Amino acid sequence: MPEFHERILVVNGVAPERQAVRQALQAPEREIFLASTLREALGVLHDLDPSMILVSLGLSDTAGPQAIEVFRDRSSCPVVATSSEASITQAVEAVRRGAIDYVRLPEEAGRLSEMLRRALHEVRTQRALRETQEQMRDRYGFSHMLTRSPRMLKVFDQVRQVASTDATVLVRGETGTGKELISSAIHQRSRRRDGPLIAVNCGAFTESLLESELFGHERGSFTGAVGKREGLFEMANSGTLFLDELGETSLNVQVNLLRVLEEMAFRRVGGREKIHVDVRIIAATNVELEKAVKNGDFREDLYYRLAVFPIMLPALRERSEDIPLLMRHFLDEIAQEYGLEPPSVSAEAMQAILAYRWPGNVRQLRAMCERWVITHAGRRIEQDHLPSMFTGSRADVRAEGGFVIEEQLPLKDNLNRAIEQVERAYLHRVLRRTGGHLERTADEAGISRRTLYTKMKLFGLQASDFKKQAD
Repeated sequence: MPEFHERILVVNGVAPERQAVRQALQAPEREIFLASTLREALGVLHDLDPSMILVSLGLSDTAGPQAIEVFRDRSSCPVVATSSEASITQAVEAVRRGAIDYVRLPEEAGRLSEMLRRALHEVRTQRALRETQEQMRDRYGFSHMLTRSPRMLKVFDQVRQVASTDATVLVRGETGTGKELISSAIHQRSRRRDGPLIAVNCGAFTESLLESELFGHERGSFTGAVGKREGLFEMANSGTLFLDELGETSLNVQVNLLRVLEEMAFRRVGGREKIHVDVRIIAATNVELEKAVKNGDFREDLYYRLAVFPIMLPALRERSEDIPLLMRHFLDEIAQEYGLEPPSVSAEAMQAILAYRWPGNVRQLRAMCERWVITHAGRRIEQDHLPSMFTGSRADVRAEGGFVIEEQLPLKDNLNRAIEQVERAYLHRVLRRTGGHLERTADEAGISRRTLYTKMKLFGLQASDFKKQAD
């Protein structure tokens, strides 16, 4: 006897329509149950646990729209409405009541097999998401961090091991892999959870400003210091200080950081008083620190002081099994935030998405999901809806006036892309001219340091790449 993996419940009082559905859906490892009334269908629903229900809008014992609501209340499987009439009003009402689609019988019976395949793909993804969320919550307490990847599960084990200690942690990984989320997870599971978690992006400040940010300053210590100010080390006392992009710091800042890590004491800029703090340090970088040490750009003694407990985050392309789960989570979360219906993703589109290398990792994936929620709310994302970078096809791309133009994109999208290319080229030129000096770059570009940092992240520009390229 074959083992059936898919069970379909067909509820229809018209025998020829029932048979048309059976014939259209007949396949190995698929079992089809027929019922002629709602009452008969409800009698087998619990034991059957169907993968999908096809219900006629012309049942004899209840109105079709009400039947859809009954099934949606009693089962989590998708429901498709069927009818022998071509009625837009019926179709709209059926979808409003919870049906995922509307099919005319027998004319459109040929659509059922493809519809079933897509619906089951979506159901499996939703089920996997719920199961993974439960597993993460039960085993690690990470209900907001989803993974099935053995490499990420190893990371979670490392977080659990180190969280209860005060050991310094060095989190490494490409941009967008979740280094700040990991630092937060460590803090929330530590004895310092009731203390502050203070984060600073070291790459967003010049050397002098970073020292003032970290250690504070006394009044009059430099131009503009009109009063005394506490630094982040003081603000993080009894808690955790997260030093992001630590590989971007200067050697002078590294010397001061090493002294603080060894003594847990420092002086404010321009001050004499020695201030003692109790702070746990978590550092993060996407720079290869061993190479930086070898090149003389990072102090070896600081590297060893930081790398007490290293955690390496895998790139998204190295944990592609997580992409469907993360996409489903992001699409649902963002859709709820915007008050929209989340889109679904076809199997063909998902294959192309899985084959993409995701240079911006999880951050890029979330941004793309936000775009899809806005452009495809309540609809299905098909392969031909994906940008050409996902399909690998460049036949629809041409250069015009120095910009990359995609033929299938509307004028507004190509205009936005052209603006981004101009911005990137301009920032690249200014960063070269300033040697990666962020304060000077922001001043010359006429933007704030925060905006500069955001745009550098967006365009994949690193200050360290320009430090030895100054004109």
